[in-house]
Amino acid sequence: MRPACGADILPYAGFLADPEVTVWLDDTAQVPISSARVEAILLREAWCLWALEHEGRFIGVTSLYEPDLARGCARFSVVIGEREAWGKGLGSIATRNVAAHAFENLGLRKIISDYLEPNIASKKIHQRAGFVVEGRLREDAWRQGRWVDRIVLSLLAGEWRDSRK
Repeated sequence: MRPACGADILPYAGFLADPEVTVWLDDTAQVPISSARVEAILLREAWCLWALEHEGRFIGVTSLYEPDLARGCARFSVVIGEREAWGKGLGSIATRNVAAHAFENLGLRKIISDYLEPNIASKKIHQRAGFVVEGRLREDAWRQGRWVDRIVLSLLAGEWRDSRK
């Protein structure tokens, strides 16, 4: 993980133009996203965002966003856009690193996340990191010609610390 930079804009825009990458992302990623918008996301609007590299190549991003510091929580995301990097456990590694930063350095007490139920890879990433399912938003997103459920999860600082013992 490293800070995002200008060189990441075009590759990330390419990932966000790939329907196989974006199918399980939020609704905002279901329409074309301009390079200028990608630049804003990566370089100006992010609260805590890191570029992910594997074998010297940019493969995606992970972030904490929408911080609510009064409540000690933030939302989590990870996007592995490089298809060759799929299935190698890199999303799980990034998730563990972000959780460590959130709880050890930022003093957060809770990380919130979600995924669309057909996204088995995201389910596994969250399970491996210790996220607990809080609920289900039924038929919350239209994907691949059908309505799918959104699974809402969280990870508490105490749970994360207990899992590291």
